[in-house]
Amino acid sequence: MLVLLDSEGLQEQSEGGEGVSSGLFCLSVLLCTVFVFNSRGAEEPQRELDRLSGCLEGLLRRVRVLEDCPQENSFLLSSVLPEFVWCLRDAAPDCLWDELLRATGHDMGTLLSSSDESEDSPGRSIQRLFPSQKAFCFRPPTLDESERELFPSEKTHPVFQKQLGAFKDYVLSREPRAGVSGEVLCSRLQRFVGALSRDQPILLSETFQSWGAAAPGSTWEEEAEERFLAAEPPRAAPVVEEIPRGSEAHIWGAQEEEWPEEEREGNRWRDPGPGEAVEELDFQPPLGPRAASPAPLPVAMEAPICLIENGPRQPLRINAEALRILQRIHQPVVVVAIVGLYRTGKSYLMNRLAGRGAGGFSLGATVQANTKGIWMWCLPHPLRADQALVLLDTEGLGDVEKSNTENDSWIFALSVLLSSTFVYNSMGTINHYALEQMHFVTELSRHIKTKASDRESHDLASAFPAFIWAVRDFTLQLCLEDGTPITEDQYLERALERRAEAPESQDMPKRCIRELFPSRKCFVFDRPALRQDLQCLEELPESQLSQEFLEQAHRFCRHVQESARAKTVQGGRLVTGTLLASLAESYVGAIRRKEVPCIENAVLALAQLENAAAVHEALQRYEEMEELMRPMLPMEDVAGLLVAHGCCEEEALRVFMGRAFRDEGQRFQRQLADHLQEKLGELCRRNEGASLDRCQAVLMELYQEVEDKVMHGRYLKRGGYQRFLSDRQSVVERYHQVEDKGLMAAKALQDFLASKEEAAQSILQADQTLTEKEKELEAEKVRAEAAQREAQLQREMQERAEQMAREKERSFEEHKKQLMAKVEQERRALLAEQERLLQQRLQEQRRLQEEGFHREVSRLQGEIQGLRHQIQERRSSGGGGICTVS
Repeated sequence: MLVLLDSEGLQEQSEGGEGVSSGLFCLSVLLCTVFVFNSRGAEEPQRELDRLSGCLEGLLRRVRVLEDCPQENSFLLSSVLPEFVWCLRDAAPDCLWDELLRATGHDMGTLLSSSDESEDSPGRSIQRLFPSQKAFCFRPPTLDESERELFPSEKTHPVFQKQLGAFKDYVLSREPRAGVSGEVLCSRLQRFVGALSRDQPILLSETFQSWGAAAPGSTWEEEAEERFLAAEPPRAAPVVEEIPRGSEAHIWGAQEEEWPEEEREGNRWRDPGPGEAVEELDFQPPLGPRAASPAPLPVAMEAPICLIENGPRQPLRINAEALRILQRIHQPVVVVAIVGLYRTGKSYLMNRLAGRGAGGFSLGATVQANTKGIWMWCLPHPLRADQALVLLDTEGLGDVEKSNTENDSWIFALSVLLSSTFVYNSMGTINHYALEQMHFVTELSRHIKTKASDRESHDLASAFPAFIWAVRDFTLQLCLEDGTPITEDQYLERALERRAEAPESQDMPKRCIRELFPSRKCFVFDRPALRQDLQCLEELPESQLSQEFLEQAHRFCRHVQESARAKTVQGGRLVTGTLLASLAESYVGAIRRKEVPCIENAVLALAQLENAAAVHEALQRYEEMEELMRPMLPMEDVAGLLVAHGCCEEEALRVFMGRAFRDEGQRFQRQLADHLQEKLGELCRRNEGASLDRCQAVLMELYQEVEDKVMHGRYLKRGGYQRFLSDRQSVVERYHQVEDKGLMAAKALQDFLASKEEAAQSILQADQTLTEKEKELEAEKVRAEAAQREAQLQREMQERAEQMAREKERSFEEHKKQLMAKVEQERRALLAEQERLLQQRLQEQRRLQEEGFHREVSRLQGEIQGLRHQIQERRSSGGGGICTVS
């Protein structure tokens, strides 16, 4: 079903109608799958786009995805808003916008690239908020006098018809939103209009949950998932031959020019095929603890893609397509980032790690830096089928030709924040110069906060990745002056030895590396080839590479593949590709707002999303198991039904506990408990309905003969009432002998006999063998039997109510048991982490003592005492705690 919504035109802000326009704008984008913004004046498109400024501000003000994460609202909205399509109408016939848009796959960014926009402009806001942005340009549809002579049979211009056809092909090729029926759309409209009329914000997390109730299987997490899976991959722009402005071909829309092959075939918006930029990924979410073995990761990235863009005179910016790729990865990710000065061979080393000699991260053979921003390559992990390997190659630091050098510190900080293994790449040896170039590490405490409430960062080491120093073109011998051989790790630790008399510029990097990166390793590499061959390094066969370098590179790759751990956040939570995308968006968003990225805030935002998804996944698992029980309905008693529900609930809880983390106050677990109680009520009603259907069918079949006699008046004669009672009693006895009627057997019988009482009374009154007194006694007897059956029914209902109360108590205990098990598991994990950190601090304290830094020894002693106190408290807490699930 195609639903078209046409809205009132936007009012100028000077007219005072911003509130109405903003409200209609919110309704339009929340109800549709494709949002079309129609404007005129293609000569100055930016001026037309500026008309949306107030509406976009109103959208951010009026619509919230999660109540507790206002700062993450922009990112979260991008997962639920529709695709944005901009139609520029009545463009001049010689306007080049149409050619440029077709050449770039109708990417709206084409219209913005020529203008130096601020990041808060409507164009940039649309790119942040809407998951896909397209633009179509239309010339005027009418024909002038000269054109009518050329196209006498046409009512509208052929070029306009072609442009309109391209627009229709695109819009009609979009997939509908999963589970959104007309009934659900009506429910959405009522909720949205109600909230706007009361001038209240629209909270999508609550609204979408109610949609899921109206349309099973449709929740806001599913819609976001479907949105990412259905997102259009990037298309390679076809080369467009420049047509001289004013030529006939240009004016008539290049009638002889062939449109791209996809358009000629009528399949313009297909997914890219093999060998194109990015193949469609088909990641499937893990099935939780019940999955026997994880599915292999079907990564189809043939080449890296830019994750974080660093443009001239612009703040850092997330690439939406890279985010969509990460969003499809539901496995834990091992994230390896490499950072270092430009032209030091970082990209080549990452290509070796990816197992590619050529065609990977871009290499350069000149003095100019080749990589800009942070580039990402997602690959299957070579040794762990249940994990993905994400490689991050960064822009070279210290490039003298760089127009935006202030972003170097942010790129360094983002690489640390996003990675689980951080590789610092340098040339030559680890000497004073190399350490001075590591001044970025001394700025980390100013560029990263662990907690929102702290003015200064503390305990960064526990959140930082493993550190590897890769020393390239190493020419020294790994031995001491007396000839004693040393390892690469010993070489690094000797280079990091501190001296009290050393200048701060040399001492500070050593101190920061030792404090912030307690897990350290070093690899040294010979020059890979002769100097004249370095400019074509990726094309050289391995036979022409240095054997020493190949062995060193092999050891480096083997260490990363075998020892690099998956990315985790506070509390030991494994980070999936989906969560990594959220982290990247959160950190870059803070930088763009000129704030210091906060690890705690990012983790809390992750927890909100992951816990909501955990509730949904747990309910899905319950429904899957419940579906298997349906052939068993109706059940004879409540006890059997409650046992079956208990099994489903226990499995749902295991799924929830396996995915949820940092559920403060067990808010999401309480939501799950409420939903499971509703599921139990639905199961009971379904069982009662099945029982009633079964009983009524049995009674109708058994009573059919009696019903026929009643219809033909065979009981309306002398002694007929006694024969009627005898036949009815026979039906009741046969009814009691039928099995598998379920727990509503008594009520079904009671209601059935009550429905036949009027006919029974008619037969009684017609029986002339009975006196009036006998008829009265018979009626009293019937009432007594009915009262007896009613009393029995009430006793059964009371018993069922008591069983339900006991079930609620059992459910509470089950939630408490699994919660306490999870709390204990997290306590043990945190205790192990704190003990590991304590040992590292003690080792560092002994080293500082030997080096003569007594003041730092005293400072570290206070930190060690605090750690010991925390460890003692955590040990003494044992399995105790307070369960707040209710």
